[in-house]
Amino acid sequence: MNHQLVLQFQGDDDDTVEKVIELEDRLIDAFAGSTAVEVDGHEPGDGVTNLILLAKNAAKVWEKIEPIVEGAADELDVNAVAFRTLNSEEFTVLWPVDYEGEFELA
Repeated sequence: MNHQLVLQFQGDDDDTVEKVIELEDRLIDAFAGSTAVEVDGHEPGDGVTNLILLAKNAAKVWEKIEPIVEGAADELDVNAVAFRTLNSEEFTVLWPVDYEGEFELA
């Protein structure tokens, strides 16, 4: 895997974490048998919950999962979707396209 792909959601309360876990389960099902992506888990804290995936190509994975994530947006407030190469600390934001500031893994 070349990239760490992070889906960051607003909130780290029990309800938000439960909904992120439900989304995580949907993504695990969507990528069953895939060698291009691995769902690495979720991390709540500092007012956000991160859902982390490892991918060969983060942009292609985002294209595939964007409809799934948008479907969950009724229940989850997505802050941003960003990725970095595994040997870098700097993230590139994929969504929203007008994201301002520096993305940080909370």
